[in-house]
Amino acid sequence: MRMSEYFKHSSHRFYGAVTALIMILLYEIFLMWEAPSGSMIRNAPEAWIRNLLNFLGVSHYHISFLMLGIAIIAIPLFYDSSVVLKKRIAILMILESIGWGIISGFLIQLVISRLFFMTGSVTGSFIGDLGLAIGAGLFEELLFRVLLTTLLIRVAFQFIKVRWVSILFAIIVASFLFSTAHYIGSAGDSFELYSFLFRFFAGIWFTTLYSVRGFAIVCMTHALYDIFIIAL
Repeated sequence: MRMSEYFKHSSHRFYGAVTALIMILLYEIFLMWEAPSGSMIRNAPEAWIRNLLNFLGVSHYHISFLMLGIAIIAIPLFYDSSVVLKKRIAILMILESIGWGIISGFLIQLVISRLFFMTGSVTGSFIGDLGLAIGAGLFEELLFRVLLTTLLIRVAFQFIKVRWVSILFAIIVASFLFSTAHYIGSAGDSFELYSFLFRFFAGIWFTTLYSVRGFAIVCMTHALYDIFIIAL
């Protein structure tokens, strides 16, 4: 298989939809495994989505099924006859994401002693932490990269009219909001300038990776990045 074929398939929205479905399933299974009674820690962006759906009248008990349904519908919606689901491509995608995750992890390790945000276990169990890491990779990338960055590019282009400037503006604003989101709510971290700036540049890093390699790769890379942090 040629590398051009791999890059075409792995960055396609169809593979992104398949990856999203698998990550949602793993996220729900791991969290339910650790909290079968229903009382569980949720990833913040997913909690925001849940609150919005609750506000719109969707029952809390139906939200997980709704998100799974959307992911299932997205697969045939994004299907392209020239893009076929292949085992070899899936394996290469996992290996590539591990590589990017290790690179991201070593960058974190170089500065981790200067960071003030929390590392280590969040839920108190490996399975629960693994679920949150997968959820972060999925929901943060979906919210901040796919939805927010795309929306900001379109809005900015209406005023700026220069596409590359609009894209740069969108990346900076989305990365700023991505970093800010980590300090919102009762479960948010205490604000520290260095950790804010680190997360801001991490947002730029993930946005760049999303732009170059697509949704599936950046989701898996982000999840592995968070697993690396948890393991420190």
